[in-house]
Formats: sequence, C-alpha cells, structure tokens
Amino acid sequence: MLRSAAVDSTTDHISAEQMVDLMERRLPSVAEAQARQHLADCSACTAEMARLEHTIALLRTEALEDAPRDVQARAARLLSARNAPAAQGLRRRVLAALRFDSAQRSLAAGARSGQPAARQLLFLAAGHELDLRIAQAGAQWSVTGQLLGPDESGEVTLHGPTESRQAALNDLGEFALPPVPSGSYALSVRIADLDIEVPDVTVGYTV
Repeated sequence: MLRSAAVDSTTDHISAEQMVDLMERRLPSVAEAQARQHLADCSACTAEMARLEHTIALLRTEALEDAPRDVQARAARLLSARNAPAAQGLRRRVLAALRFDSAQRSLAAGARSGQPAARQLLFLAAGHELDLRIAQAGAQWSVTGQLLGPDESGEVTLHGPTESRQAALNDLGEFALPPVPSGSYALSVRIADLDIEVPDVTVGYTV
C-alpha cells in the first residue's frame, strides 16, 4: 500500500488530529480519499477512528460519564485546537514540489538563447497546486500565478536579496506581483494556517 500524505510517516498510521480533520471534512479531496483507503486496510486506525467518533459525539451531547477521563481530555484538546484561530501559532510550513518547468522543456528541445518566452512553473504542496508565470515586462519581470485547491484567502510574497513584493489572492486564487528585476528569489504563499514555500525561483533569463 502506498503511504499517503494523510498518514503519519513516523507511525504508518493516521494521527488523531488527521482523524478529526477527516470527520469534519477539512482534508483536501485527495488526502481524504487516501485516508479512507488507509482506514479500509488498517484495523487499528479503524478502531481508533470509531472510538474517537464516539468520544466526540459524547462530548457534543455532554454525556461525558461513559468516556474515560483521559479520552475526554484528549478529544476536548483536539476540538479546541481545530476551533482556535490560526493566529495562536498553529501554522504549518511546507515546501512546494516542482512538477513542471517550461524552461527545462525548452532546453531539452534545443531552444536558442535570446529573448525568452513566458516561463511556466507548476508546484504541488499540501493538496494545492501553484501555477506560476514569469514574463518580461520592459526592463523588469512580472510574476503572476494562481493557487488551485481549497478556496482560501491569503497573500503571496516574493523575497529578494534587497527587496520584496507582495500581493493578495483574489476570489479565484489568482495574484499579480509588482514587476521585479531579474535575479534569484524565494516565494511564499500564506493561507489560513499554512505557509507554502518555494525557496528558489529564478526570475529573468534562464535559457
């Protein structure tokens, strides 16, 4: 069985926090499908899921006398963490994985150096897909894109050695950063309780 993003790599089981996310339908669709497949194959996680569902149901109906105190406390902490604002520090940081770079395709096709066409890069991170476009804008370069996945508001920041640019995601997850000089940058997308990081983005002539 393939190990999924919804499975704790240190235990090969679904964590209690991820089970709560699954019950409350907070997982991205791919991660949810992987978690349910793991539950179908893992009797230990299935039993833990059933116990957690029962305990949370008891908490929500205030029928606490049937649940052990340690289980009550654990479920209460999980519910409290899920209902707390992201500003309390419960943030995750993930590195985006590059899945496509049109500049690499141009090199493989033997494209000549010179005025480059708009460059497209595709990244995957935590159930989201980041579509990044880099194009020449006069003496500088425009960096635009779109974050695909669960609908969330957020902002994008492009960090350079001497300056940075920032833009908000619109209702479609699109963004357009102010033009920047060519160079090496880091890009971050901040949404809800998640920071998606692209540590090395080359802006400018790459072929």
